[in-house]
Amino acid sequence: MKKHHQSRSVWIRDDRPVTPEEVAWLKTPAAQAVCAAMMEDEPADTPAAIERWRERLEPEQVAAAWNQVLLRRAGRAKFSRADGMLFDRVGLEQASDEVVAAHKAGRFSDCGRVADLCCGIGGDTLALAARAEVTAVDWSRSRVLMAEHNAAVYGGRIVGKVGDVLIQRPDADAIHIDPDRRPKGARRHDPVLASPDLEELQRLVEHYHHAAIKLSPGADLSLLPFDAEIELISHRGECKQAVIWTGRFKQVDRRATVLPGGESVVSSEADLPQWPEPRALRPGCFLYEPDAAVIRADLVGAVARRFELAPVDRRIAYLLGNRRVSSSLVTPFQVIDVTDFSARKTRVWLATHDIGRVEIKTRGFASRPEELLRHFRLRGRHEAVLFLTRVAGRPIAILAERLHR
Repeated sequence: MKKHHQSRSVWIRDDRPVTPEEVAWLKTPAAQAVCAAMMEDEPADTPAAIERWRERLEPEQVAAAWNQVLLRRAGRAKFSRADGMLFDRVGLEQASDEVVAAHKAGRFSDCGRVADLCCGIGGDTLALAARAEVTAVDWSRSRVLMAEHNAAVYGGRIVGKVGDVLIQRPDADAIHIDPDRRPKGARRHDPVLASPDLEELQRLVEHYHHAAIKLSPGADLSLLPFDAEIELISHRGECKQAVIWTGRFKQVDRRATVLPGGESVVSSEADLPQWPEPRALRPGCFLYEPDAAVIRADLVGAVARRFELAPVDRRIAYLLGNRRVSSSLVTPFQVIDVTDFSARKTRVWLATHDIGRVEIKTRGFASRPEELLRHFRLRGRHEAVLFLTRVAGRPIAILAERLHR
């Protein structure tokens, strides 16, 4: 495949840019075979191994293939078919995983034509392509080529277009858009600093009406200049993204959804549900930690009222109840004991309970868990969860048992 030549060994960075020419080569059966060999028995992970591969391939091809192997391994956390997909590092980091993407794509079932703007490597594109005819637009030719390839890996066909999404506006019944949160390199949560920014997003919403806008879960959602449903989505306990639904997609004002199960809690009012009055902590009661999406969506009050729970404090998102609740919206624990917190007192208290391993959870508490663990010097036989928080302004330690759902 290449003429032999001598070259010095070069280590490969996994964040190197992927050119359109490299993508075109990586899509070929020969390149796919190279990636498969590197993935299994012939990695390019040492200078000697790189030299052996360079006896058969150009140096740029060796680098491109090994880079894809590394990215595919990382991509398995998001995509079940990652071993056949194409990525770049930033594109993979920003892509919706296939579970989140499939959840969002469900609202597009009645759309004949969908435009996926700022499509990146196609994390959302491949899910949308299972529901509708999709045109995917991105400024990067490499990523458009990757999106086309990745959709095909999942059995879909899309039309890819390279261009500025503010200018390249394909005909569509609805859009999905993932604004670039790194237009100047560093990742930003503020939608005002994204590309397109809020003002530009408003123009797109006015043009298409029916839109799903993917934002960081840390974005200031009070800045939205248009009427929309705000959905916070978590997957396996981590709040992954905020989705802004406009036009016909809007169903409620605020929603928190927990995947993979899809259970959700909603508010149809502009004023979010108030928290119930706090309840006193006592050994034996059930303590519930709301899912990250519930907390970020400010729907702790709605969850508390649904399950007849009460917070430990007016400012702390831990909930208490007298009965067992089975829901993915909350993680259940049972309280073993409660005490006022001081580092020395809590160390003795944990020893009294014969605790040798402890998971520390903090809310409204300044101390760092790793520092406390060193101070506690645990040597007991039992395992527990230690909640460190504040109740009525006082630091409190709660020893609890994690319960299986």
